[in-house]
Amino acid sequence: MATKLRHTITCPFGMSAYVAALSDPEYWATLAVGTPDAPGELESTDITDTAAEIHLIQRIPSDKLPSAVSGLISGDLSIHRGVELTFDDADHTTGTFDAVVSGAPATVRGTINASGTADETTVEFSGTVTVRIPLVGGKIEKMIAANLTDLFDAERDFTVAWHEEHR
Repeated sequence: MATKLRHTITCPFGMSAYVAALSDPEYWATLAVGTPDAPGELESTDITDTAAEIHLIQRIPSDKLPSAVSGLISGDLSIHRGVELTFDDADHTTGTFDAVVSGAPATVRGTINASGTADETTVEFSGTVTVRIPLVGGKIEKMIAANLTDLFDAERDFTVAWHEEHR
């Protein structure tokens, strides 16, 4: 059984600035670097005027993993993430996101729906987290879903800082 994931973020700038950030390969390269607790790397970007496809890897060192996860996986945790976006028009962007945990039966899939005005952009994430491990899968799904909402918030903060630095 999958755990539902729903989260909304708001950026204090319009859709054109949001799309400008997401259209910049350097934005994704910098975002992918992550933090010491979750370092990462950019695998690829394919960005045009109307769409973007991004693939990145995030790693969580084994000493930073919760015991519920470290008991199931040996070594660091590698998460392969993908984002596909379509810049529909000046006020709307849609897309999908997914993540697969290497060496574990865990997947995340969902949609992205961003809309904006001249002064604000709202991004809605909706999806599912699935962990195919009997008895404890649901508990791990809930933990991953909670971590994803934290990630979406952190990436919003990164995007706001990026916008301030690159306007």
